[in-house]
Amino acid sequence: MESLVFLRSLDGYSLILLFWFAVLLEIPRYLVGAVLLAVVLPWRRTPDAGDPGYSVSIVLVGHNEAGGLRQCVTALAEQSIGRSRGRMQIIVVDDGSTDGMDQLMRRLRDEGLIDTALHAAQRGGKSAGVNLGLGFASGDIVLICDIDTSLDRDAIAAILAPFADPSVGGVCGDLGVRNGRASLISRQQEIEYLLTISFGRRIEDMFGSLSIVSGAFGAFRRVAVEGVGGQDAAVGEDAELTMKLRRAGWRIRFAPDARALTEVPETVTRLINQRLRWDRGLITIWMRKFRGNFNPRMANFRLIDMLALLDVMVFQVVLTIAFPFYFGWLWYNFSAFAFTILGATLIGYLLFTTLNFFIAASFSRDPFTGPRLLPYVPLYMATQMLVMRPVRLVALLQELIFRTSYTDPYVPARVMAQVERE
Repeated sequence: MESLVFLRSLDGYSLILLFWFAVLLEIPRYLVGAVLLAVVLPWRRTPDAGDPGYSVSIVLVGHNEAGGLRQCVTALAEQSIGRSRGRMQIIVVDDGSTDGMDQLMRRLRDEGLIDTALHAAQRGGKSAGVNLGLGFASGDIVLICDIDTSLDRDAIAAILAPFADPSVGGVCGDLGVRNGRASLISRQQEIEYLLTISFGRRIEDMFGSLSIVSGAFGAFRRVAVEGVGGQDAAVGEDAELTMKLRRAGWRIRFAPDARALTEVPETVTRLINQRLRWDRGLITIWMRKFRGNFNPRMANFRLIDMLALLDVMVFQVVLTIAFPFYFGWLWYNFSAFAFTILGATLIGYLLFTTLNFFIAASFSRDPFTGPRLLPYVPLYMATQMLVMRPVRLVALLQELIFRTSYTDPYVPARVMAQVERE
């Protein structure tokens, strides 16, 4: 009760001083996103460029994914651009599997469901598999897709449309969650994908600062990928390739009508392990490999690339590291009242998260998205602030201190050892 009396006694200026972390670093981003999507975007819709007529090579790389391979390639045959017109080439790369994937993809090739079946006797990681597939790709556009990703019937046609602009080198599709009803953990990721991909990437696309084409569903101009040397072996190879394309001068776009669904972790343990791997890339890619984007003397320096990097660094790295210091400052100055202030901060986050959720849901094709997911928004917000942000902090410290990504099993140890030597 005393805490509430204390908060109510503060004037506006005192509240800003007290909640400086949220007011200066967090809330502006929420407000910018909400205003842009609610007000600006409906007036900025670009006309549909139509089908540019490009051919597309689809590269599917899998390790021990025999269980879902047939369903994946069968679904691809139903795409609206049609294999019968010779515009779609399907390449499957078996990355050292031991579950019979090699034999299955050869049968699928014999049945005419895929065009090229490639087998790597020893696992080299996804980037090695993608580069192997690129060597056999003949399409103007290369689509990189996970085997457990399912596409809407018009998804490939929609993701090809932005390539009518010859300056576009990569296009990111819109990803949703297929197994959202499996658990509370996957349900929260359904909200997360809605806010960070369907919502967030629309905003980044408006600013021209899109910094990642998802490896689960993304398309690239083949000459652009070949021009930057394909994918490098890395944890977060999709972000790394995207930034190489940006540095080479190519534009990156988001295609909201190119819809696909992917599988997400259904347990806390698997989710944390996934995010630890993803968040280490904030250091390996953004702080180590592309920190030169801040250097205006670099020959290929572009202000928009610097802003894209700054967006990632401030809102994903700096905020994460600063939050414990903010709590320490609260505890030092207000002792037990620190928890009351944090509680009030969480309520503020909930209000802004709910606002963004409603706006993001309004762009969804499914009119029931909002009512179906709204009850889970408070839990989502609390989980993001109290669980996932500390997980990100651990990932950042692991990578800064121990370079943990170089021992991550996602990329085989012998491959990362070669990367270290280079």
